[in-house]
Amino acid sequence: MQTPLRSFNWPHLLLLLALWPYAALTAATGWSADAVLGAGTLGALLWLMLWERRLPQRQQWQAQPAELARDGAFLGINAVADALAGALLMGLAIYWASFLAEPGWAADLPPLLALPLAIALGELGPFALHRLAHRRPWLWRIHELHHRPAKLNAANSVLAHPINVIWNKLARVLPWLLLGFEPQVLLWAALFIQVQGIAVHANIRGSLGALDLLIGSAELHRWHHSVIEGEAQNYGTAIPLWDQVFGSYIRRPGKEPALLGLYEPSDDPSAIPAA
Repeated sequence: MQTPLRSFNWPHLLLLLALWPYAALTAATGWSADAVLGAGTLGALLWLMLWERRLPQRQQWQAQPAELARDGAFLGINAVADALAGALLMGLAIYWASFLAEPGWAADLPPLLALPLAIALGELGPFALHRLAHRRPWLWRIHELHHRPAKLNAANSVLAHPINVIWNKLARVLPWLLLGFEPQVLLWAALFIQVQGIAVHANIRGSLGALDLLIGSAELHRWHHSVIEGEAQNYGTAIPLWDQVFGSYIRRPGKEPALLGLYEPSDDPSAIPAA
């Protein structure tokens, strides 16, 4: 069944389309990688928060002032955690480079092939850790912070334990460094993943239609925050590839979980309920 144009999540689609001219503009003006990532992520957050006010999926999911203060504090804390992880990775990269006579094989790939490959590989490690965190109580105690809100919006996409941020960064970037992707490819893979991480939490109504077979969407990710463990699948955020490969992909167009929030994970999760 086709999705009517008026029910598309246009703010999300337009945001992704805007990444291309943003890439060209920042490359032409010589922005640093940190500036590109910082401005792109902040711009995406503000854009989505604007449209949450105009086209909310649920009015009760709107961020309140106290929640915005909390999420802003975590944004700052996790920016520091991300920077520390980045510094560690830089040291590892320098150490690794001392053993290599030439760049890794990924450096020779054309950008149109290297970028989707970098995105897919950059999602694999965090996907595996995310799935494990829902099955191991000692990891869940760290990850559960992200699931505490009974609502989803762009602001609380940044609500995560700093350790959670660090393990995601290491799991994502280490394979990139080992394979030797070009820095520009990694920059745009990282920005796409960060923007998607915000967009899939946004409280904006509408669907991506059949595109959510290829890229993550809010309609898919809401199932991950269900209070019913068997529904809390879709561990990937930027793309659903690894959920599709490993059998944790839920796609139910036009539907959403009844309640969002915490559940107690078991070692043997229940079967996914029928659609």
